[in-house]
Amino acid sequence: MADADELRDFREALRRMLTRTAPEPVVRRHLDSTDGFDRAAWQRLATEIGVQGLAVAEEYGGAGGGLRELVVAGEELGRTLFPGPFLSSVLLSATLLARSADRSAMGAVLPGIAGGTLVCTVALPGHGSPAETTVVAAADGEAWRLTGTVPQVLDGQAADLLLVPARHDGLVSIFLVDARAAWSEPLPAMDRTRRFARVGLEATAATPVGRPGAGPELIAGATEVASVGLAADQVGGARRMLEVTTEYALTRYQFGRPIGSFQAVKHTLADMLIRTELARAALEDAVRAVEEDAPDLATAVSAAKVVCSEAYYDVAAAAIQLHGGIGFTWEHSAHLYFKRATTDRILLGSPAHHTERLAVALGL
Repeated sequence: MADADELRDFREALRRMLTRTAPEPVVRRHLDSTDGFDRAAWQRLATEIGVQGLAVAEEYGGAGGGLRELVVAGEELGRTLFPGPFLSSVLLSATLLARSADRSAMGAVLPGIAGGTLVCTVALPGHGSPAETTVVAAADGEAWRLTGTVPQVLDGQAADLLLVPARHDGLVSIFLVDARAAWSEPLPAMDRTRRFARVGLEATAATPVGRPGAGPELIAGATEVASVGLAADQVGGARRMLEVTTEYALTRYQFGRPIGSFQAVKHTLADMLIRTELARAALEDAVRAVEEDAPDLATAVSAAKVVCSEAYYDVAAAAIQLHGGIGFTWEHSAHLYFKRATTDRILLGSPAHHTERLAVALGL
């Protein structure tokens, strides 16, 4: 695990690179592109900074980083609304593969993820619960074939490979599928920096990953790490909206005074700050729980998902309000962050889902 100075240096280097390669005009340019992101910029993150390799062991071409490095990356990518497959390919897929201990699958996929040349996603059903999968796996001699549809797959339109939980023999296992052998239908999305697709499999050839029946365990482990990374994205976006709105309040004048001098604006900014800091505290606690594999891991992750989701949504909404009419326009960045906050809020389980999970865990 990197120390505080190394994490600071990594954050600064990544922020400098994102400032050059992913300013807002570039992000906007890719909102309507086929993949939804710049593959060249995605690969530069791998070759120049090593972001994707943080979740990949050195023997597979990665840097073998820890969760704290991934959280720093998540915050900085969220701060700029970088539209790359960090959540799907790095946090979900690389984590799942690493936990599978399937050396064949890891050797085939992880070097490509680490190098930024391969995009892999997990075809998660529902709130990410493998119990909700409707995909069926059938043995075909020594091979396997999958049949079924997953209604909403993150980066499904851009993926080269799919990791699919599927039912067979009373079990749920993970299978690796070449995305070119499946069909996908892009879905309309409120936040066009995150793309989703409906993915279908029709007796599609697949390779099992990990031991039979390990699907629930692997999905749970991957979604815990991904939820922490998503919370980091939310903290990064909320902090950026707080910065932008504070600057606006100091430079926008009404009645001969900066609007930041008005009590109502001060109170709103203070509330935005408090929400952002609470979100950061919840994120730190979730990181602690995952790193220690603590008994309260599940509750800490769910608490972070609830607190960070609500904080980002509320801070982004307040940013639009304090910017007035300009905040609602297509030209201003505030509405882009609000759309990201809205999507992040329901990804990997809504606040209501995680609140219920917390209530069950606490025996309420």
